[in-house]
Amino acid sequence: MEALVLKDSIARNWLAALCICSGRCVLATSNAGGDRESSWGGQFTRSMLEWLEVPEADWQDLMDLPFGDAANDMVLLTLRCKRNDEELFEQQRTMQSKSLESVSDPDKLYSGLIFACLGITTKQLAKIGDSAGDPVSSQSSAHGTDDTALLRPFEYDSRSRAAAFVISNWLEMPRQFVCTYEAQIASGLEEAADKARLSNASTSALERDSKRKWGWRKYLAAGAGVAVAGTLVGLTAGLAAPLMAAGMGAIGIGGFGFLATAGGAAMIGSLFGMAGGGLVGKRFNTRLRGIKELYFTQLPLVSESALRPHSLHATVLVPGFLDPVASQSPFMPVRDIMGLDLGDAYTMYFETKELAALQGALSEFVGSTAKSMALSLVLKQTVLSGLIGAFTWPLALLNLAKLIDAPWSVGLERAKRAGKLLADILESRAHGKRPVTLVGYSLGALTIFTCLQQLHRRKAFGIVESAVLLGIPADSTAKEAWSACCRAVSRQVIVGYSQNDWVLAFLFRASSLCSNLAGLSGVDEAMLFKDQPLMRRKLVNLDLASIVVQHADYLDKIDDITLEVSRVL
Repeated sequence: MEALVLKDSIARNWLAALCICSGRCVLATSNAGGDRESSWGGQFTRSMLEWLEVPEADWQDLMDLPFGDAANDMVLLTLRCKRNDEELFEQQRTMQSKSLESVSDPDKLYSGLIFACLGITTKQLAKIGDSAGDPVSSQSSAHGTDDTALLRPFEYDSRSRAAAFVISNWLEMPRQFVCTYEAQIASGLEEAADKARLSNASTSALERDSKRKWGWRKYLAAGAGVAVAGTLVGLTAGLAAPLMAAGMGAIGIGGFGFLATAGGAAMIGSLFGMAGGGLVGKRFNTRLRGIKELYFTQLPLVSESALRPHSLHATVLVPGFLDPVASQSPFMPVRDIMGLDLGDAYTMYFETKELAALQGALSEFVGSTAKSMALSLVLKQTVLSGLIGAFTWPLALLNLAKLIDAPWSVGLERAKRAGKLLADILESRAHGKRPVTLVGYSLGALTIFTCLQQLHRRKAFGIVESAVLLGIPADSTAKEAWSACCRAVSRQVIVGYSQNDWVLAFLFRASSLCSNLAGLSGVDEAMLFKDQPLMRRKLVNLDLASIVVQHADYLDKIDDITLEVSRVL
């Protein structure tokens, strides 16, 4: 990997301190994780220092620096105070703390940052390659510690990605920069892995050919294929040449023989979640969680003819109810939204018959109430005025409750069970060793909410980067539950709500939660996290009242809703 060239040592140490502070800010939002959390913080810090090739003499000083909302400015001030040389001070006086002027090549900055977050540095790859021939050499690192002192290679922790977004924000650069360079690196890694698999498969074919005494060209011409890590790779004579890791030099990681080996291809495949077929090809034991049905489908690209490159992050979309006659994912319109990077997107289906029955009940319920214009007007005025808690529902509406109460109660229970199973799946890394974003509406949001609490209980951190909870039927004042949810997420929790959603209010009419539903009023982060400013910043409320009038709109208007989400995600 090419080293990042900076104008002077001050700029290098400044950038290193900035990276360290970003990791500490992410860590501060989930400080109840104990040893697992603190170990990631140390690994992230040392990986950044190694990537930037900071002299060991400066390591401890950088590790002892403070952090906070204006961490980069404080770091710059500290570095100024540590230098007495007038010339160096003059260089730094003219350097802006929130710009890329200290970096000679921004492309190398971002690509190098993503590589470092992936645990892929020159020394790390060299150690991995050497370990194949000399296992003893892999027991030590460049700084006298074992391999656990650095981020594990080809494992993209969600906290590392969150830190990359923090750095981008501090440098006043668009957050799309992170996604752009992730896509370039993912493409290069996948190309290297594919060529390694093809080379290994070609070698095996030639070995079998020498034993069978027939031409290998005929074997290749027959269109034979091999299944490697869940991906079907076809062999052709043109691809048989061992051109390993070609194209990687463009993003600064050419020349590493390890990426050209079967071991390198396997590690890259594990990163992308291709082992065992990934989420789509893997079977899950649903009986242990009391679920009859749960499976994943991959959200197709906008263009069916387009190639599907793998991504360094994944998105799991969870519907809360389903159109019984729909033949595709309810999230399909989301793919058309410009500027929204979902990575490898999957739709998680659970108990589809029950969710389809709930959608039918919602439609019938809303249709029946719409027949009475007076009733609709009363409901609208009541919800908008915020008097739901003290409101006596019209008798005509209560008579229709039988249409919706039973399927809703069943759905609530199944959603919670599905959430526990989703936690099992994510903890097993079936989606790959990469960050995942969870998006759900209605009961799907409740599934995600339950999943996050389970992950926190198991101390399974570094998996979920962001969560989007739309119209969630959950208590907004449950401090312990929301705290666990936020701590299990590395970057942000977005709560989409609408005060106009009278259907959701009606479903909880007999519960004390009616006036405190997060799907109706959002979550008061200032009340829940009074003394935790970083936690407050992680929780984002998104008012969808201009889009969502009743609960079924979360399905019918998912494209408009997602467009609003993309502005803050």
